[in-house]
Amino acid sequence: GTIERREVGTYPDGAVYKVQEKAWFTEEIMLEWVQEVLAPYVATAPPGIVPLLYLDSFKVHMMQSVVSAIQALGVEVEFIPPGCTGLVQPVDVGYNKVLKAKVMDQYHVWLMAQDPDKPIKKTTCRDVVGWVLAAEDNISFVTRRNAWRKTGFAYFSD
Repeated sequence: GTIERREVGTYPDGAVYKVQEKAWFTEEIMLEWVQEVLAPYVATAPPGIVPLLYLDSFKVHMMQSVVSAIQALGVEVEFIPPGCTGLVQPVDVGYNKVLKAKVMDQYHVWLMAQDPDKPIKKTTCRDVVGWVLAAEDNISFVTRRNAWRKTGFAYFSD
C-alpha cells in the first residue's frame, strides 16, 4: 500500500522493513526474517557453536514451516513456556530497559528541537526508526553481553 510505495524506501539503512496490508505478523514475514536476518547471522557463528533460538509460543513461531526453515540453518529451536519469556530471553532480561531509555532520549532531542512558537509536528514512522537505530548504536557490547550472561546462555570467553 501507500506506506510500502511512498515511505519504506526512505527509511534509514540498518534494519529490515516489512509491510503487511493488515499489519499482522504472518508466516510469510517470519520466513522472510529467517532468510534475510537469521541466516546471515547464523553464518557468523563460531566453529563448534550450535546456534540456539528461543521463541515464545506465538502461533507463527510454532508453525512447522517456520521451525523447519530455522532448523535447516543448523539452528536448534526451543519454545519458552507461556509466562517465562522474561526469565530466559536476553532482550527481556537485560536489554529492553536500556533500549527504551535510549529511544526516549532520542525522542527528547527531537522534541527539544521543535520550534516552541509552533505546534509540535507529528512524528513519523521514519522518525521512530531513526530513534531506534540510534538507540541501538548507543548500547555497549558490555550491556549486550551481560544481557546474555544474566540468562546463563552466554558463550563469551571473557
